[in-house]
Amino acid sequence: MAVSAGGANTTTRGSELTYHIGQTVPFGYARGLTGKEIEPTWFALTVRSGRERVAQEALRAKGVHSCYPSQEKAWRVQGKTHRRVYPVIAGVVYAKFIAEPHWDVLKYRRIITGVYGRDDCPISIPGDVIRAVMGLPTVAEELAAAQREMARIREGDRARFATGPLSGMVVNVDRVQAGRVWFTTLSGLPIEARAEDMVRIV
Repeated sequence: MAVSAGGANTTTRGSELTYHIGQTVPFGYARGLTGKEIEPTWFALTVRSGRERVAQEALRAKGVHSCYPSQEKAWRVQGKTHRRVYPVIAGVVYAKFIAEPHWDVLKYRRIITGVYGRDDCPISIPGDVIRAVMGLPTVAEELAAAQREMARIREGDRARFATGPLSGMVVNVDRVQAGRVWFTTLSGLPIEARAEDMVRIV
């Protein structure tokens, strides 16, 4: 069987294709979606509106992690609740490449329509920006939260007064509630103090 392709004839023999000399062979056939290994890099890809999940699945099948912010909408029809998930930003998928993306192949295979860039140069997106877009805390915010959690005084902890007239005194914490700390002195006297005046001893 002969079919026209690129201004020349292509002969099929079973499942094998044979191209004639001088024929323009689609570049996407000879190359994959990605090339050589690179440092993990995020890009903002444009896709056809409504095809965000399709693009995500196509990228995932090739080992490319991708995501996009979404929200669930619910409505009732004749007493029955219907739910559907919609992208927050239509036509945009964020993808992290660990190998050099071949933009022409991604577009040729209709996985994407383009990539955000400047002066025809794709722009890499910082990971913290992706996390913010997805509604997740940044790495710095996670570290700060972890530090606050480690410093939080709990019942049974040993704590030291950092300020005030008892500065430097170390106590065993009996109870913590609403920013207040209770402990017992060596003489058996119960004392209440502000948690912000104390530092947990790890």
